[in-house]
Amino acid sequence: MHIRRNDRTPWQVLILLSAIPRVLGAFLLPNAFGDAYVYVQEIGTLSTKMSTGVFRLTDLFGFWLPLYQFLSAVVNLPFKNGFYSGKLVAALFGLGSCLFVYAISFRLTGNRTAAMSMFLLIALNPLHIFYSASAMTDVPHAFFVLASLYFVLTGNWIVAATFGALAGFTRVESWMLIALIPLIQLIKERRVSLVALVILIVPPLFWFYISWKATGNWLACFVQRQEYHDWLLRMNPSIAQFSARQILSDVATLLVSSDVAVLIACFVAGWLVVGRPRQIAMRSSNSDEAISILAPVLFFFAFLGLLFVAYLTHQQPIIFPRYGLILFSLGLPILASAFLKASKDKPRLARRLLISIIAICVFDASIQFAGAVGTLNQYHAQRAVADYLRDHFDPKSTARIFCDDGTVRVLSGIPEEKFISSAEAPRDREEFLGFLDQNNVEYLIVVETERSAPFELFPWSEYNEPIGNFESTIHAHTEFIRTNIHVYRRSRRATLGQ
Repeated sequence: MHIRRNDRTPWQVLILLSAIPRVLGAFLLPNAFGDAYVYVQEIGTLSTKMSTGVFRLTDLFGFWLPLYQFLSAVVNLPFKNGFYSGKLVAALFGLGSCLFVYAISFRLTGNRTAAMSMFLLIALNPLHIFYSASAMTDVPHAFFVLASLYFVLTGNWIVAATFGALAGFTRVESWMLIALIPLIQLIKERRVSLVALVILIVPPLFWFYISWKATGNWLACFVQRQEYHDWLLRMNPSIAQFSARQILSDVATLLVSSDVAVLIACFVAGWLVVGRPRQIAMRSSNSDEAISILAPVLFFFAFLGLLFVAYLTHQQPIIFPRYGLILFSLGLPILASAFLKASKDKPRLARRLLISIIAICVFDASIQFAGAVGTLNQYHAQRAVADYLRDHFDPKSTARIFCDDGTVRVLSGIPEEKFISSAEAPRDREEFLGFLDQNNVEYLIVVETERSAPFELFPWSEYNEPIGNFESTIHAHTEFIRTNIHVYRRSRRATLGQ
């Protein structure tokens, strides 16, 4: 389809519609996942090193690729609040993602109404708003990928590669753009830009250099990731192998987060591309439609395929809701294009199809909203425990805290070295109690989860019974999403006995 040149969309309105819920969410909503608080710590550390003039390139090395943390640390320099700086940076990237969804949709369809509809679907999407207000890389990464796709569609390969490289500095999975973008250019133009290819190769080369400079091992980051992966499977035997219950849960999560209507549209569009390989290769006149949708479809299935392979190989044993965000973002323009094509081919079904799409999107958004409410409830329980520890634990003492909940640890503000977890703990009841004594544990936090050693060894602690020399002090819980956190403190008699 040809794009109208007189697109007079009020961009100020689009910016306001997408910015208001995300900026407000950055100040009013908690982070959507515990990893965000680790990002906040890294942002604060980098910002401090920058402001004191001791920042070195090797400070970028860590468990995650560094671009988002680096940008947030720069933004944090004048504000000196890593918590809100990281959230605001994510919110701005969320705003940009919404605008690119509109621009890509309009580019594919030439229809302002269809593009605006896709914009509203992402701008008002509960899951996207929640993660746009969280100090995490999912939304910033999606922004760079969407920007890269947009410039692929415009044929500006250097800019597309630049945004692809920025995505590659944010998350490892975008390193596949090194092959994907040149492939699309080869199909469309029968050539490959060497400059674009060099730009795309920079992120992995840079990261290998940083890893080698910081640790002496150019694969150090992946060694860390594999060690964490192995620990995760040891601590969670239920996900170490496939089960019907786990698979159904993961599939349902992916369907809701990426939206069922979007997935169906992408598979239909994918069939259109797969069904005309010869026409696309020969660039025949009846392949124009398939060629126009080729890049979005390849982007979508590249990320879906990577997630699928990682899941099957247990490199990604759990599907979290945020994993569907990039698929949702990439798939919305495809949904608009597929709907318009179906309406043109079968106009009598257009109304029914539109109603079905609206019903599915509303249903998915309702589930996402309910999940966000449950996450808020969970956060309040974690916040209550964190506040209790902050008010009652003396970080200057030699005592320590046993806690498996990373969010509680970060929210408490207590130094990480004061905590121990199930990763180091024995899985025998008597040995575990001795382990607590040896590590001078003053507070024992029992979280209702399989990977928590005390919950596994002392399930009766749900009824606030003592655990060895530890007595129950507070119990924070919520029924939706179910969260139970019990706080035990070493009894004074046991302390005096020592």
